[in-house]
Amino acid sequence: MNVLQNYLEERDESPQFPALNAAAEVRLTKFDAWLYDKLASLIDWTWAGDETAKVRRINQARNYVERLVIALWRRGWLLDGKTLARHIVAPLQCIADYQKKGTIKNFWPYFCATIDRYVGVNSEEIQVETQRIGSSIGQITGLLGLKDAPKERALPELIAQRAQEVAKAHESTLREKQAALRRNAAVAAEDDRQISLFDA
Repeated sequence: MNVLQNYLEERDESPQFPALNAAAEVRLTKFDAWLYDKLASLIDWTWAGDETAKVRRINQARNYVERLVIALWRRGWLLDGKTLARHIVAPLQCIADYQKKGTIKNFWPYFCATIDRYVGVNSEEIQVETQRIGSSIGQITGLLGLKDAPKERALPELIAQRAQEVAKAHESTLREKQAALRRNAAVAAEDDRQISLFDA
């Protein structure tokens, strides 16, 4: 019986996270700066255009790389520090190598596909690594009642929390826009009905 697998299947897909504290916010800010620097130094961005477009594309790529970290988190692999950095740099280095060879014709689709496939393609090796270092959810939290949860949450969990907060903010904004559209449509329909009554 695989306790970790059962937990992952039964857990809520959008968990309720505790509020971020100052230390977590600082860690996220440092992670963002580190990832931006890695993207800027490893990958050739001359295709993006001027400096403003380059900065925008690097930030877009930085946000997209977070999908890799969240994919690790969804599988219960709370890699942190140098171990996590190694799994982020590996696909970026692969992209940079192919870019230097000149084999990438359309950068953005290739970049997205490489990032999206990384966890799935390397899942067995990553799972063995996480079990070896003892950083899977079942081992570091109190799932089995063996020990308390760690005081400092792993970076993938913080990134997942931030992504959930951003998604909720966009969702509420979208709901507000849809509600306003429905109200405007109802007012317009009422106006049309009244005009047709006067024309009759």
